[in-house]
Amino acid sequence: MSDATAESCPVCGFVWAAVGRREISPRITAGASAISALVRAAPDQATVRAEPERWSRLEYAAHVRDVLLHVRDRFVIGLAEDDPEFKPLYRDQRVDFGLYRADTVPVVAAELDMAAGLFTRTFDQIDDDALRRTCVYAYPTAQTRTLLWMGQQVLHEVEHHRTDVEAR
Repeated sequence: MSDATAESCPVCGFVWAAVGRREISPRITAGASAISALVRAAPDQATVRAEPERWSRLEYAAHVRDVLLHVRDRFVIGLAEDDPEFKPLYRDQRVDFGLYRADTVPVVAAELDMAAGLFTRTFDQIDDDALRRTCVYAYPTAQTRTLLWMGQQVLHEVEHHRTDVEAR
């Protein structure tokens, strides 16, 4: 298993091990709500990319929605199977294949709020012993992780991309 105590995001400074399980759901709810509000506040700018290689606000919001939904299902698998191996989410390919082209501000904002609610209700039902179960998580590189780390990773995704949306 990786040494999560030293793991931090070089871009935003998020430290996985510094986040306790009880912080995860409230912070995910707040972060997802903030992203939804930012996207709703400037719908005419939501699909604009400030730079060609940086996603638009709507693309970031859709990505966070997909992370919440995808990892929620991974929790179920991680509870039902011993040491499952998860494939990547294929985040860039979702954008490159145009899978977000039909998304609109009202739909993505509502789905993001819904996904955060589904994720946090599921996460909150998992007890501490079960959160120590392991899996092989594919991002950023394939490593053995705990289900707790997966919750921390989702929080990282939400908070990291909130700053991306705010910067637009």
